[in-house]
Amino acid sequence: MPLDGLRGHRELYARLLAELHSRPAHAYLFAGPGGVGKALLAEALVHSLLCERTRDAGFCCRPDRCPVREAARASTSRGAAPAARCECCAGCVQVATGVHPDFIRIGRAAGRTEVSIEQVRNLIARLGTRPARAPMRAAIIDDGETLNLPAQNALLKTLEEPPGFTIIFLIAHSERALLETVRSRLRMVRFPALAAAEIAAILIERLQLEPERAQALALLARGSAAHGFALAAGSAPPMAELLGALERAATIDFAAAQALAQDFFASRAEALGNFELIARLLEEMLCCKLLGAQYAEDRPAAGAENMRAMAGLVDRLELAAILTALEGAVRAATAVEAMANPRLQAESWWMEVARAARGEA
Repeated sequence: MPLDGLRGHRELYARLLAELHSRPAHAYLFAGPGGVGKALLAEALVHSLLCERTRDAGFCCRPDRCPVREAARASTSRGAAPAARCECCAGCVQVATGVHPDFIRIGRAAGRTEVSIEQVRNLIARLGTRPARAPMRAAIIDDGETLNLPAQNALLKTLEEPPGFTIIFLIAHSERALLETVRSRLRMVRFPALAAAEIAAILIERLQLEPERAQALALLARGSAAHGFALAAGSAPPMAELLGALERAATIDFAAAQALAQDFFASRAEALGNFELIARLLEEMLCCKLLGAQYAEDRPAAGAENMRAMAGLVDRLELAAILTALEGAVRAATAVEAMANPRLQAESWWMEVARAARGEA
């Protein structure tokens, strides 16, 4: 199945594909957080439309990883001629490698802050010609929020009177960056953030991360697989260590709070990352406390040791203590962002958690 790399939006893909085969809009706006798969889903739809074997979800190439595309990149880096072969149709391979005559993709160029009017004019010129190989032309406009005003105005006429054989997918973090006249001519499709379980599965599959680390990074990724990849390039977050400290919260005194602040909150960046991690962990525990077994059944197997530790904390801590710790972590992170001393904020927070764990007012 070529869509095994698409997580979190399979139902949305199926609905859009059915719409494209029945009563398609001429242009779509995919809006939502960065790194959640908007561009990947758009490319999957282009594959479905331009595949020369089947125009449905069974297209023969993977939009996330094409063997020819990956081998070509590797060969280029080594200076050798690509020797890749795959069983995909020529149309799918050309889409994946960006050379299909009926597929146009533009986005913000390297070193540029916006999609320029020159790029849009070139796109419009190509869309104005009849398809060369496929039954239609397809275009993806990435980084749509960076389209400057002249570029948006240039695109407007094409959106008002599009060629009948063209479908456009415009991708943006937020539709608010676009002119109202542009937005009104696009079929809006909103994308939600990815669940932590989906991000963890992506990190395990793509980067071969250990499940424990993938789960920890997924909690910090804010619903974005791209953010998860960026986090994976750094050091592993101290998820197990912070959970262990929370397990001992009732015994923490000022000396222990100072040691924890020094070990995990010494710098501003470290404090922000670890306060966010703690807040995510406490959010998971709060959901588990409120939903019980129903919530636990939906959790992934990845990060089993940490999940067991969290389950123990849920049983041990009162709801009020979890809420106090969560509110305090958010408050401390906000203070650190406002240039408060990170270690002092951490010391104060650990003492607050200790009192809550002991049931003290």
